Amino acid sequence: MKHQYLEYQNYKMVYHVYGHGDKTLFAFHGFGRAGTDFKVLEPTFGNDYIIISFDLFFHGESDYPMNPEKINFNEDDLKALINQYLTTNNIERFSLLGYSIGGRISLKLIELFPDKIDNVYLFAPDGIKYSWGYNFVTKTSIGKNIYKGFIKSHVFIFFLLKIGNALGLIKNSVYKFLKFQLETKPKRQKVYDTWVFFRNIHPDIKNVQQIINHNKINI
Repeated sequence: MKHQYLEYQNYKMVYHVYGHGDKTLFAFHGFGRAGTDFKVLEPTFGNDYIIISFDLFFHGESDYPMNPEKINFNEDDLKALINQYLTTNNIERFSLLGYSIGGRISLKLIELFPDKIDNVYLFAPDGIKYSWGYNFVTKTSIGKNIYKGFIKSHVFIFFLLKIGNALGLIKNSVYKFLKFQLETKPKRQKVYDTWVFFRNIHPDIKNVQQIINHNKINI
């Protein structure tokens, strides 16, 4: 395994390399995980693909800005990072794999590289639908301030989650997931930083559908 990184402007995104195939697969992990998750695919995919598995910002070993609110990371930056790898390695076509928030990145890359993609593997992908809570926290000053208060003290929010679960408004699986992801201050900070940093990466699902059908991309 090799451990390398892409650098563009002030961004530095680490990636891990698995496999030795003649096709390229860009892999993007889920929230709270890291690019090393996809080492498990090497025995199965490694003969066909060289797997380029990224550490998303605020995860793994990738560098990240101290204040994501002041950073305007957008689709042009994402495209420039991926394009750097493609250009350096003379790659014309590639495939994508995305889990959770990595699914949102993959969906956006379908829009950014519509004629270069062969296959897309999606696992519980983010980006197909957005909750009002996500938009409230990332797009409004009130939402940001409320969440910052939640980072410091989670008692009230956890009380509401518990009530919602008891009333059947929040499924048990969702309740357990939220409790695990938000139980400590560092975890709550990671959620906020990640949400805010990637706030401009929004795939247009209707456009994605058209691109998939027009280019006969396998999903």
